[in-house]
Amino acid sequence: MTGRPVPASQPPFVFWACLWSIGAAVALVGVAYDIFRPQLVIPPGRDFANLYAGGKLALASEAWQAFDLDLFRLAIRDQVGTLTQQNYSYPPHALFIALPFALLSYLPAFILFSLTGAALFVWAARPYVPFAPLLAVLTPAAALFLLNGHYGLLIGALWLFFFRNLQERPARAGLAAAALTFKPHIGLFVALAALSQRRTFVTAVAAMVALVAVSAAAFGLASWYGFIGQTVAAQADILTREGGDFYFRLMPSAYVAYGRGPVGWVAHCLFAAAAVMLLVRARRIDPFAFATATFIVVPYVFVYDMTVACLGLAILLWRDWGMLKGWERVVLTLAFFAPDLSLFVQPLVPPILLAALSVQARLEVPAYRRVQVSQPEAT
Repeated sequence: MTGRPVPASQPPFVFWACLWSIGAAVALVGVAYDIFRPQLVIPPGRDFANLYAGGKLALASEAWQAFDLDLFRLAIRDQVGTLTQQNYSYPPHALFIALPFALLSYLPAFILFSLTGAALFVWAARPYVPFAPLLAVLTPAAALFLLNGHYGLLIGALWLFFFRNLQERPARAGLAAAALTFKPHIGLFVALAALSQRRTFVTAVAAMVALVAVSAAAFGLASWYGFIGQTVAAQADILTREGGDFYFRLMPSAYVAYGRGPVGWVAHCLFAAAAVMLLVRARRIDPFAFATATFIVVPYVFVYDMTVACLGLAILLWRDWGMLKGWERVVLTLAFFAPDLSLFVQPLVPPILLAALSVQARLEVPAYRRVQVSQPEAT
């Protein structure tokens, strides 16, 4: 592929419009079906209810209750008015994010949280995208965030900020890596990339230790004991549960897609090994390829965190449309729709993501460097 010219052509307008409108619409319809089922009564921004209830407990100096399953569910009932089977699945330092929103009533807090996440992601994505930056919050993954109040756009903003600063401002990158530990399993490739810069790694470790210490002082050691003793066990138990609960359809990993049993583990290991081999062969640090690989390699992941992965696939389609082969266009398009496909044809998602990663791995120049070249504006 060395020496191939980069054509100026972009995708046809009809394709480009459908890419954004259909993906977001299907995601919203799929989640709306879950929300409005007769037997299910949940508040708007279901996952935001976790953040909000946790923040209220922290304000009341009862943060440790967020890590007691029964007490936390009662707290959600008291704050939101609905008794659900939710749990606070984040470490105690995530409560620092929740505190400012807990100062407001529920609905204004949910709206502010969504707008803040969207604004941060657009800001972080702006240096990468060769098209209108506002589209960054209209991917299928971002649509799920805006409806349910997940952390996906905040995670995505920190992810892009980390890679944007890794080479030239390693200390800033280290701080972003430490902040990402509020959802540590998502940051697997961030941790590996941090090892490439000593200052980044040292800063990340020091900041993480500081976050643990400050959160223990602010919220009590009991919060950390509860997180390690109850929350971690509860999250591990989810992966072994039987049944077809809806939230399993939001998990794109091969382990979940192929049965959450021995067959699922074998399939997951094969897909994960293939993804790692592709990255090793590519021999470069690419934030978008790493984002795609995360949802192949990590068994416990959700499609609403695919904000960076979806964005990276859209960037490739726009920037390299003229030199992509037909099958590559199809694969990248299907992978862009992975959050939607996971709702309806989940077993197709792991091979689609792996095929998309193979396209990303073969590209000569990482996406985050190529967008520094002058690009035509979207019309």
